[in-house]
Amino acid sequence: MAILSKYKLEVPKKYVFISALLFSFAVILQVVNAEPEINALVYIRHITLFTAVYLFWALTIDYLCGVVKPFDENKPKFTQFLERFISATILVLLNLIVTNVLYYTILIIFTNFTFAEVYDDFSPYLLKSILIRFLDVIIIGAVLKIIEAYQIVQKQKLKVVSLENKLHLSQLEALRNQLDPHFLFNTLHTLNTLIGYDDKKARSMVVKVTNLLRKILDKREKHLITFEEELEYFTSYLDIEEERFHDRLEVTIDVEDRTLSVMVPTLILQPLIENAFKHGISQIEDKGKISLEVKLQERFLVINLSNSIPKKNHSSVINSTRVGLTNLQSRLQQVYGDDFKFSTKKKNDMFSVTIKINEIQKV
Repeated sequence: MAILSKYKLEVPKKYVFISALLFSFAVILQVVNAEPEINALVYIRHITLFTAVYLFWALTIDYLCGVVKPFDENKPKFTQFLERFISATILVLLNLIVTNVLYYTILIIFTNFTFAEVYDDFSPYLLKSILIRFLDVIIIGAVLKIIEAYQIVQKQKLKVVSLENKLHLSQLEALRNQLDPHFLFNTLHTLNTLIGYDDKKARSMVVKVTNLLRKILDKREKHLITFEEELEYFTSYLDIEEERFHDRLEVTIDVEDRTLSVMVPTLILQPLIENAFKHGISQIEDKGKISLEVKLQERFLVINLSNSIPKKNHSSVINSTRVGLTNLQSRLQQVYGDDFKFSTKKKNDMFSVTIKINEIQKV
């Protein structure tokens, strides 16, 4: 069992000690004002005790952080709770022992208080003192959780700003202008076929293409968008391709709801879906499949896109697909450095691409 584990508080220690002193003085003033009789002994008692108590908490702040740190998802929660309760109990008892030894030592040295009086003076307050120390741990834990939440929000904001700057350097505008010419050519060819034969369907397709292009233009000033917005572009693209392939296309989309608020580089799915059609679906005569699965995994966003490929000439398809995805991989490298994973896999007649990037929630 991990008892008394440390978890570093990302706040300079001097601010922790200043806060401890200020809080102890506030408590001293409150207690002294409630005393019916105020004399030098009362001041000495309270100043010594409360200053020692809160300076002890300041000295052991990393251990207190260890008590309230987030649970490890890979370990049983009950075991972790038990470890933290034992740690909190040890800290409470240590605080009680250290502060009272210091307290009564100073009283004996600087006042007429005798060692024989210690037990009689302390014993009536033992249980109350233990409960108050546990209350201290709860209050300090709540404050630490607030600080942690604030720091997480600030880090997310810094990540967003950092990614915005990196994306600006990654020539996103050039990527936006690279809407696959094959897609536009095939769409126009399909429209030409439909005009005069099925005008209603042709008009529907024109509207869908217009909406798709409008979405791309609307995003031209944005470098980061929510995955929900990115998914709208993806489904718009699919709507148009489904007009071309009719019943030859089977699409499966499995997206966790909690991924929708994650911030991603704009048009991150574009190269994936374009390659799925260009080097996969359009090359096979039978029914093709496209599957998109998106989930959160240990604070990472995991995107997996699988598509059917021809039964023959696997190597040529994979090589051409790799060329098509090189730009995306380079872009991810510019944005995330080495903190991302990009992999491809062929299994039977399916080709899949998996991207794993840092989860950055919308703030």
